[in-house]
Amino acid sequence: MAKKNVNEVRNGDLKSNIVVLRSVWGKRGQKYYIQPQKNSKGQYPDCVRKVNSEGDMILKPGDDPDFLIPEDRIFTLQDGTTFNLNDPYQANEWKAIENCFLIAPSRFAKGADGNYLIDGTPDIVSNSNYGVKSRYGRAELYVEKPGLEAEQKVTRARLELQATNYIYQYGYEDWLTFAKVLGRNMENQPVPDVEYFLISVAKKTPEKIIEICSGGDLANRVLFITAKEAGVIRKRNGMYTYGEDGDLILGASEEAVIDWMRQPKNKKTLELIRKDAYPEMNGVD
Repeated sequence: MAKKNVNEVRNGDLKSNIVVLRSVWGKRGQKYYIQPQKNSKGQYPDCVRKVNSEGDMILKPGDDPDFLIPEDRIFTLQDGTTFNLNDPYQANEWKAIENCFLIAPSRFAKGADGNYLIDGTPDIVSNSNYGVKSRYGRAELYVEKPGLEAEQKVTRARLELQATNYIYQYGYEDWLTFAKVLGRNMENQPVPDVEYFLISVAKKTPEKIIEICSGGDLANRVLFITAKEAGVIRKRNGMYTYGEDGDLILGASEEAVIDWMRQPKNKKTLELIRKDAYPEMNGVD
């Protein structure tokens, strides 16, 4: 069997298995020298081994030194330094240094406090520096993964297309129902207005359209909204309730109420809610 080429391109690109380091400020000739880095718990990655007084790695039973990194290894990094994570040794090299403070996980990564690690946060307090970003982090390099950004965009485009296709499988009356579930009552609105609203949702949050059209429970969701608007279902003390005194608790969230509506044991009460929400339908077969 032929040996697999770790640099083999699959499906048109190397996807996220390639890590390329880029200079934050375009310092293409700048070099950085670092050693293996410990994690937040003060531990080296499992691919790093300590060295003895002679500079040899202290190996554990079963260790293969060809794939391990000595703790005193010095890495030379610069703009364009690349690690192929399909290669076990290069993958371990990357593990050994990825926790270094000089390397941001992405160009616009944020710290725990919400500040951008590289660019900082715009000054919105002082008039003299309004909108000016101050250098916040110490990162000099950031991780770029070729193909990953394009793959994410393609995935997003597919979701938008799927949501749009769902919309055009239905007509105006169904569109009004979808809009109502999405929180917009568009009764008697022109067809183009309703259509534009749904297409806008499909572009911004296609998952919502897909869930409405393929996830089921559409009738229950419409009933919930109608009953809530009519005051049949009310929210008291953080809980949705039914009844004049609110003695029947349905759930703390919309999803909890929908789940309650699904239960066969609640069928009779659900019918009472439906009659209260649609009084004009009472007595109509």
